[in-house]
Amino acid sequence: MKEITIGVTVVTALLALSCGEEEGITRPPFAYFPVDVVENLEISFNRRDIDLLKECLSRDFVFYFDPDDVGKNPPGSKYVIPESWSYTEFWSVAERMFQKAYSISLSIPTSQIAAPKPGENIYKAENVSISLLVMVNENNGFIADGGYCDFAFQVYYNEKKEKLWRLTGWWDFTSEYFDRAPALIPTSLGMILAAYK
Repeated sequence: MKEITIGVTVVTALLALSCGEEEGITRPPFAYFPVDVVENLEISFNRRDIDLLKECLSRDFVFYFDPDDVGKNPPGSKYVIPESWSYTEFWSVAERMFQKAYSISLSIPTSQIAAPKPGENIYKAENVSISLLVMVNENNGFIADGGYCDFAFQVYYNEKKEKLWRLTGWWDFTSEYFDRAPALIPTSLGMILAAYK
């Protein structure tokens, strides 16, 4: 009787996993390397998963706005963009965007994130191209589809003493853009985020 119960449990678990993969939903990677953090960051935006986003960020995380955006107002807002946001400011804005946007598509090519050297606990990936498309409604949206970002990572240990990487800094340099669709307003990554402040 015990063997049958275990067999049924294993089959049920395998079916659940295979169904999830068919629907395009797979488990986010465990953050053993910076590239895993970036994959999870992308997944968190595309699935609107604020809890996964929080797992990607260190408590001392800082988002640095493109210097060209500092002191300006995002489209349709009176908010003045500062030099940076803290961990709490960043995820609270992301949470609002996750709730209010019609659709979100973040793309960060992971091939641009190299592996840190053995024993290295701090790592920075520079000049990483990025694309963020946020639709306000079915027909209108904002796109940051040019320029690049820098990402800084650091090793942290969880309660199980497992070595995990977290994102400590994100520098936006996406003010250069190309207008690719008339219904989209080309802007920077920081401007899109600040529109949800």
